[in-house]
Amino acid sequence: MTDCRVGARSKAKSRFRGVLPLAAATLCAGAAWMAQSGLAQVSTAPAPAGGTGAGGKHPKFEVVSIKRHTKDGPPVQLGPTPEGFRSIGVPWFGIFQWAYPLPNQRGLLRGDQIEGAPAWLDEPYDVVAKVEHADVADWQKPEMRQTMLRAMLQAMLEERCKVVVHYGSKEASVYELVVAKTGPKFKPAETIDTAELMRKHPGGGIMRGSVTMALQGPNQTQYFAMSMSILASTMLSSLVDRPVVDKTGLSGYYDLALPSSALRRSPPPPPPGASSAPDEPTSPLEDQSIFEALAALGLRLQPAKSQVGVLVIDHVERPSEN
Repeated sequence: MTDCRVGARSKAKSRFRGVLPLAAATLCAGAAWMAQSGLAQVSTAPAPAGGTGAGGKHPKFEVVSIKRHTKDGPPVQLGPTPEGFRSIGVPWFGIFQWAYPLPNQRGLLRGDQIEGAPAWLDEPYDVVAKVEHADVADWQKPEMRQTMLRAMLQAMLEERCKVVVHYGSKEASVYELVVAKTGPKFKPAETIDTAELMRKHPGGGIMRGSVTMALQGPNQTQYFAMSMSILASTMLSSLVDRPVVDKTGLSGYYDLALPSSALRRSPPPPPPGASSAPDEPTSPLEDQSIFEALAALGLRLQPAKSQVGVLVIDHVERPSEN
């Protein structure tokens, strides 16, 4: 196809990209405050679709309705339904965050890890989609739904927006999750068997694509069978102002708890040219910050520079509405 690339803006613009109201079981307290940047990509691996449906074919939605969201429209909704997917009043940018996770990484793609996004992706749309009848049985299996959903969203974007993307990388400010001098203050998981966890904690939910359970209480959320990689890349990265990289050296699964007041999103990053130091830790949130909560667990976040994966949007058109 003709190369009609949408270039990354030369100057970063602070913006709030895609607050996605996910269920507590995903361990995401909310999408992070993000900023678009124009750093160079150093690799060009294409972003493949994943998942297979009935008969081994790549699944696609049977029917998709896309309309521009209006002020008089229904309230914001987002997520799978028993027979499809619904996204109401969510910026189109959020569809990219859901559809294109980084390779070998669970959870949503951070907004500041998307390059080349035009400004109109911040406009909200309403999407109502239905899977094919032959795929409903697989769709209703939690262990298959997320992979199928991402493949279906990618197919929808390619068909309705003529999307072309690839994965790259850039050097960026990150936090490294490390063990404090006091050592870890949490115990190895009693079990990583999800069926047993559901029996013991019927009010909890299993994080998609993992064995980790989250159980919300009035003052804290308990996590069972949590790995440090999940803690860093999926949960902490959604709470602070930059990606978090696991450098703990702890490879097992653990049971731990975090206070509810620490599971609140951090403020947005300062606009370009602001006086705050780039590696200064995020200001503490009201009540107990995530930094304080991690310290109580014998962990800490230390500023660093690292190569991080990015999704590069080479071409995207406004979705055809119906």
